[in-house]
Order: sequence, then C-alpha cells, then structure tokens
Amino acid sequence: MKPSQNPGSATVLVRFMLGHLFYGSVGAVIFGGLILYFDVSGIWTLLSQSRDGFIFGFLLFFGLIITFGAVSMGWGVMTLGGFSDNDRYRDERRESDDG
Repeated sequence: MKPSQNPGSATVLVRFMLGHLFYGSVGAVIFGGLILYFDVSGIWTLLSQSRDGFIFGFLLFFGLIITFGAVSMGWGVMTLGGFSDNDRYRDERRESDDG
C-alpha cells in the first residue's frame, strides 16, 4: 500500500472534504437556480432590472455555496465515526476499566 493511500493520509482526507464541498456546491447552485426561477420574493425581478444585478447574483450564489458546502463537509465529518453509544460495545475504554 502506498503511503498516500493510507486511510488516514492527508491526500485521502482532502479528497474526502473536497468531494463533500463539491456536492454541497452543486446543491447550492440548484437551490439558487430554483430561487431565481420561481422568483421567490421577487429576487429575479430585482436582479434582472438592477444595473448591478450581476454583483448581487454573485453574492447570492457565493453565500449559498459557502453555506451548503460547509454543511455538507460538516455532515461528512460527523458521519465518519463508527463508534456506538451502546453499552455492550467493547472498546479500549471499557477494557481499561475491566483491569
């Protein structure tokens, strides 16, 4: 096994986080597109009639991508562990108590 393919290596972890960031970004773009398509609160109307609509649209999508990407990465990190809160689960903490 190559050192870069070790499950705890930095390359694997960075790829894992970037994958989750990508999926969160795709969700943000879809959500932002639906907001504009359905003209929620008149956002598309305001963007299309404003002289600076491009800047406002960029800020809308930038904020959505940051938010959805962070939530997706957080979800990925929180679901990494396989530890169980079951009392019958044997782990190193329980073994040290048994002496």
